[in-house]
This record gives sequence, structure tokens and C-alpha cells, in this order.
Amino acid sequence: MRITLALIVGLLLAQVARAEPDSFGLGTGRDGTLTVVAGGTLPVSAESALGKNVVAGDAELVVSSAVFASGDLVMIHESTGLSPAPDLGNPKGVSLAGSVALGRWELARVEAVTTTTLVLTAPLRYAYTASRAQVVRVAEYVDVIVQPGARLTTSPWNGKSGGILAMLVMGKVLNDGRIDADGLGSLGGVFQAGADLAGCTGLELERAKGGSSRGEGVAGVSSKNGIPSGRGNLANGGGGGNCSGSGGGGGGHGGIGGQGGRTTTGDGARDEGGLGGAALNYSVFERFAFGGGGGAGHGSDTAGSSGAAGGGVVFIRATAFDGKGVYSASGLAAEASSGNDGAGGGGAGGAVVLRAVDVLNCVAVESRGGAGGDTRLDKLPFGPGGGGAGGRVLIQAKSIACSANVSAGNAGMSAYAGAGSYGATPASTAPDAGAPDGGTSAGTVQQVDQAFQVPVTPVITAPASGEASATTRPRFAGTAGTNGPVVHLVVDGREIGAAVPGADGRFTYDPSTPLAAGAHDVVAWSESLGVASSPSTPVRFATPAVVLADGGVVQMAVLVVPGNGDTVGPTPLFAGTAANGVNVGVVIDDGPDHIVPLDLLGRFRFQVPDSAPLSVGTHKVTVHSHNEAGDDGPYSDVVGFEVVVPSADGGTDGDAGTADPAMPMVLVPEQGATVDPTFMFVGVALPGTTVRLELDGTALALATADDEGVFRHILTADKALATGAHKVVAQVVTTEGEAGPRSPEVGFQVRGPTDLDVGCGCGAAPAGMISVWALAGLGALARRRRARS
Repeated sequence: MRITLALIVGLLLAQVARAEPDSFGLGTGRDGTLTVVAGGTLPVSAESALGKNVVAGDAELVVSSAVFASGDLVMIHESTGLSPAPDLGNPKGVSLAGSVALGRWELARVEAVTTTTLVLTAPLRYAYTASRAQVVRVAEYVDVIVQPGARLTTSPWNGKSGGILAMLVMGKVLNDGRIDADGLGSLGGVFQAGADLAGCTGLELERAKGGSSRGEGVAGVSSKNGIPSGRGNLANGGGGGNCSGSGGGGGGHGGIGGQGGRTTTGDGARDEGGLGGAALNYSVFERFAFGGGGGAGHGSDTAGSSGAAGGGVVFIRATAFDGKGVYSASGLAAEASSGNDGAGGGGAGGAVVLRAVDVLNCVAVESRGGAGGDTRLDKLPFGPGGGGAGGRVLIQAKSIACSANVSAGNAGMSAYAGAGSYGATPASTAPDAGAPDGGTSAGTVQQVDQAFQVPVTPVITAPASGEASATTRPRFAGTAGTNGPVVHLVVDGREIGAAVPGADGRFTYDPSTPLAAGAHDVVAWSESLGVASSPSTPVRFATPAVVLADGGVVQMAVLVVPGNGDTVGPTPLFAGTAANGVNVGVVIDDGPDHIVPLDLLGRFRFQVPDSAPLSVGTHKVTVHSHNEAGDDGPYSDVVGFEVVVPSADGGTDGDAGTADPAMPMVLVPEQGATVDPTFMFVGVALPGTTVRLELDGTALALATADDEGVFRHILTADKALATGAHKVVAQVVTTEGEAGPRSPEVGFQVRGPTDLDVGCGCGAAPAGMISVWALAGLGALARRRRARS
């Protein structure tokens, strides 16, 4: 048992090798010099959808197409599938920050290729999802020359891959033509003629009932109910027009897309045009996204128009940019409606990222929104399309001589006398369809007037190599550059914190949590404006053990409930096991220790009291044991969870108390939990013990604890429990049939079809908790009060 517990805890706490940060700078120049001749169009593209999920620390990528070679530099980008999807029709900006994967990217070098498997030279920093991410080859040139009248571009986004032009240039980009990803981003909603209806309404509305296709955004096109049509925008994708003859909404990105025009006068000129796509809020140094597609116009014949595609991405780093050319990732304008139908919305601008060591000279950097489609029938007013929002631009150089344009596209215009844009936005009297009155539909420009550079590699000066520290929290010190970096400290492959150097380049960092006893390796790397240095030379040092009064080493506690990513109420229960120690400290959101005792089986419980509930939102928790002097033992892995519903049921500082080791315990369901009518009872008892489960005072079943001391009983459909309150007790039955020790009574509720699970959250999916509670039982039964070093 002792070996089994050590193995499981080892697996829980296993650490991965540190991934390689983006220290690739301007690349290697391995692709030589690229020249695009006058009158020519050259697509620079080699990309593939990610074919298998990866997690941080993985060093292989499975792709769907064999288009890569050994030595290639690749970009992994989470391009679509925002999760959880925002509410349909929500005009508020969508935050792509924190743990949200959408828009995140990183660079990696391919060491070897086996058919469609790419072996990388270093592990990945982040996780990526197969249905949402793509892998793009990043060209590495010595110089790039685009002659007048020539165009350098990439392949369009097809829903799985494409839309990104990415290259690193050791020398100069001499552009006298165009380098662009115009209209290569999120797709516009496709016009489909429907029935001649009137009076329909709804954010989500089937086409047969009068809805039109919405444009694609970072959350796709379909609502949570699977409906891809209706006037509601979905994230930055513009909504489609609802009957009759209304216009589609413009895509969103750096700003909010414009709304589509109204329905026909015969339908009351109702405000049923597609809603504009929402703005996306993120740091352009660490993420980028496509411009949202415009929604389709509504119509009952073939004269209407589709929404236009949003802009893709242009990503270039070089020593210098020169020439009289244009860099662009603009959205497309929607086509006009020529008859009795509404027009589509314009696509939003995408993202342009240009970073130079020296100068950045050009005619323009553009990420404009496309104009909404006009309606050309002059006998009646029909709904024009809304204009696409402007996109995002980042330009960086020692000297910048480029004009940036992130204007939104004009709303379409109705040919009917005096109708103007007929309710479509953003409206403008300007003749240029790319320069409306702006406001919240304009995009954003971020300009950095300093040279692009890879930060200086830090040097660790303390602890010294080979040093045996006298504390489990040694101070880390070193030197780094002074150009505004943040220094990340990585111990044993896991980042423990970060520090900002002073004006003299010196930094220090004092760990907030102790390190486990034994040898450790520490490295540091600097990050500035989204670019990283190479890792420092590793330093190996040792930390002492935290010991009990009798010399036993304090071991790591294990948190079992909640699980990482769980959703709980504001007074959640925290429970787990500890191999030894005097008591356990529960630390929520880096706050103070909540000290809780251990029972005889090494279990601990702490429930947040109703007098101090946790706020709605994300939180984190970790646990650790103490010795008699109050010294902190090693901390457990951090568990992230989310509080989502205010709840009336509070809690008190729970004390696990003491328990006879022979007494069985019911672990699932937990006291006060709400469960489904069919689930699995789980508990712990001495290995080989037969346990009788009593439900509401009546014998339910016999179960035998396995070699790890865990017993289970599944309620099948024919034994489903009635909705309401129930009580369960577990009692040992000896081989002679005599009654033995009896567990405490556990009260729980069985939910009906519409009940919501509130409270501690630990009974929401009991079957899914079997593995973690089995671990709790195993840890409890394997516990040793004194573990010798």
C-alpha cells in the first residue's frame, strides 16, 4: 500500500520539462531571399489543422497534412472555438485573457517529421485543442523583395486552417507592392433565399422561419442550441438579417461591427437587421485573432448578398522594413443586393504585427473594416448591410514612417430616395467606404517607438551552484537587462514566480511557498513585450526537509475536492488526505492558512463558512501540512475552480474529528449534496471488509472493499431514487453475519429534471468523482503518522 500511494502521488505531482519561450528573434534565414516579381501574386502558405489535442509539456504535434519538414519553424495558433461561448446577441467586448486559449500562439522548432507527426526540439508552453488550433510554417528569410505591382499573401482560412502570413526576416523587407491577408479571416454568412415571411424575430431563428446566416467569429457560427442563423451576433461574428429584407450585421474585432438595415416598409420597417459582431479584448503582444465575418442579408429570391469575410493575419519580424508598399489585413466589403432582398454585412479587419530592429517605412499599414452591402432597388427601401469594424495593428521600430488605418467600413446605402443607410451603421457621409465616422467601430493601433530585440539572458547569482540552503524558501537573486523585462523563475521545470529588475538590472525573488526537500534546478528567462530571452544557465541547489519532533519528514498533502476546473458554490468544501503532519493549512487565493485537524485516517475537511463566502469568479487553492513548530511542509499542486452561483447554504469550519479505522465512511454522496436519481455510492473501509448500505433505514445492498479499501455500489435505472431527501449509512458485516461498526449518517437530495445543484458542488456528478475519492480512501488507509526520512 505504501508503494501504491507513493506512485499515485508521484503521478499527481509529476512535472514536465520547461518549454522553450519565444527567443527565435529574426530566425535563421534558412529559406534564403524571396523575390516577388511585378504583376505576380505569391501565396506563402504551409499550414495544417492540429490533428490531436496537446497539453503543456508535450513535445509532439500531430497534424492533418504532411506539409512540414525537419528544421521548420512553426507557429501553433488557437484560431477558433472560443470556450465557453458567449451569450448570443451580447454586444459587450469578449475578453481573451488569462486561461482563455483562443488567440494564443507560440513558436516551435521541428526536430523530426514522421508522416504527420512533428517532433519538436522543446516542449510546448501551452495546451491546444485539435478542433480549434492550427500549425503554420513560419518562413525564415534573409531578405524579402516585393516589386511594384506584386502581391505576397497566404491561403484563406477554411474553418480549420489558413489565414496567417507569418515570417521572420534576418535582413530587410523591401515592399513596393502589397503584403496582405485581406479577406482571408473568418468567413461571412452565406445568403440563402428563404420563404417570403413577415413579422419574424429572434436572436436565433431557423432559416425556414425567417432567419439568415450569421458570420463566423471566434466562437464559430452556431448558437448553444445549434442554430447558425438569426440576428444575434455570436462573439465577433455579425448576425444575419431577419425577415423581411433586412441587412446583415458587420463583423467585429478591434471595435464593434455595424448593425444591418431594417426590414421592408411592408413589414413595418422593423429593427431586425443583424447585430454587429462584438469587439475582442486582448494583448496583441501575446495573442491575435481574425476579423469577424459579416452576417448575410435576408431575402426570398436570389437577389440578396452574403456577408463578407474578415481580415486574416500578417505577422512579420525583420531588421528593417522599407519601400512604398502596403501591409494589410483588412476585411472585405459585402456585395450589393440587386433586387427585393437585404444585403450582407462587411467583414472586420484582422491583425497586422510588424516589428523591426531598425526602421519601419511604408505607405500604409491597414486593418480596415469592409463596407456593408448596398441595396440597389429604388422602388422600395431594403436593408443594407452593416459595416465591418476595424482590426488590430501593432507596429514597433526605432523609427516609424507608416500611416496606420484601422477605420470601420461604412454601412451600406439604400437606393430608395431619402432612405440613406436605412438603419444600418456605422453611417457616414464620407465618400470613402473605409472611413466612416468611427466611434466604437474603429480598431486599435499600438505603436512602440523602440527597437525590437530579444531580451538579455539573465544570470542567477543566488543560490550558488551546489549550495545547500538552510531554508525551504531560499531567496533567488540575479542580474538581467534594464529595458523593461520581467524575469521568470523556473524551479524543476515549473514556474514559481516572476520579478522585475531594478535600474541596475538586479532582481530578487522570495518564494511564497516552500520547496520540497532535496536537490533542485533553477533557471530564469526574461520576457519583454511578448518576446523572451534564452534560458539562463541552470543552477543546482538543495533544500532541507521539514521534520516532525520525532524526526519524521513532513510529506505533501493531497487535495481531493474540488477537482481542478470544478464549478462550486460560494461556500465550497475542501477535503483531502495527508500522509503525516500535525495539521493541514488550506490556502485560498494566496490568503492566510485555514488550519484544520486530521482524523485518525489522515483525512481533513474545511468548508468555507457562510459568514465569509467566496466571490463569484475564478479562485485557486493549495494545501500543506505543518510540523509541531508550525513550519510549512511542501505545498500541493494548485487547483483552480470557479464559483458561479450565490448559495444560501453556508458552512462552518469543519473538523474531521477522530474516527475508528475499522469504521466505514460514505464519501459519495457528500453530506448535503444534490445528485441525479442514478449514480454510484462510494466509500472507504478496511480492505476486504463487507459493508451493508442502508438507504432510508432499509437495506439496499452489500459491497466489499477492494485491496485499496474502496467499496462501490451503482444505482441502475431500475433502482433510480425518487426526487427528494434521502439518508444513507454504511455498516460493517462480519463473516459470521454480525453487525459491526457503523458510519455516520449522510443526508443528501435527489434532483428532479429542473433542479439546480447549489451548495458545495461536490455532489453534482458523483460518478465522475470516483477516481479522486478512491484516491482519498487509498490515502486514508495508507496513512502513516510518522514517515521516516
